[in-house]
Amino acid sequence: MSERGGRAWHRGVDREAVVTAALALLDQRGVSGMTMRGLAASLDMEAASLYAHVGSKDDLVDAVLDRVLDGVELPAPGPDARTYLVAAFGNYRATLLAHPAVVLLMTERARLSNAQVRLAARSIDLLQAGGLSMRAAVDTHVTMVAFTLGFILQEVSRATTPTTAPADRDPRIAPVLKTLAERSVVERFEVGLHLILDGAGVAR
Repeated sequence: MSERGGRAWHRGVDREAVVTAALALLDQRGVSGMTMRGLAASLDMEAASLYAHVGSKDDLVDAVLDRVLDGVELPAPGPDARTYLVAAFGNYRATLLAHPAVVLLMTERARLSNAQVRLAARSIDLLQAGGLSMRAAVDTHVTMVAFTLGFILQEVSRATTPTTAPADRDPRIAPVLKTLAERSVVERFEVGLHLILDGAGVAR
């Protein structure tokens, strides 16, 4: 094995290995820690060598997003668009919860990866199948995605179990927290989706 720049030349490194390492780095260090220099170091190679496998940082981010979002399990097709959408967005949430830094990665860029495009197209198709116009379907999809990403950020940034509040702060909050605790986190998420779909006019 030859040496380049004092490091072993790893002929086994390919695009898949680079994407796997990038996702691991993202999970460990967050968005700011997923740098080309850091990625190269984790693979024991020079940063310039990464560009034999990815065209640019944007290309790498697209590949990481596709790796994660291709893992979203879509339910079997059925006649009930609402049931499918709630289940699909539930799986979307579960997939992103396994890699919460991906949520920040998605919110920081205007560009969409192939998997994001595919999932968006499927969602809008189903919303139209549920009786919405293209305008209403797009508005509803954008709202559901924003709700999902915001819900996940809230989940990972603080405890999901409601805390008790001193009675002298506001006596009205105690019954609010009691009521909130009656639903699981998953139930709260699904209720939110149903409220959006109710407002959009998708039939139950």
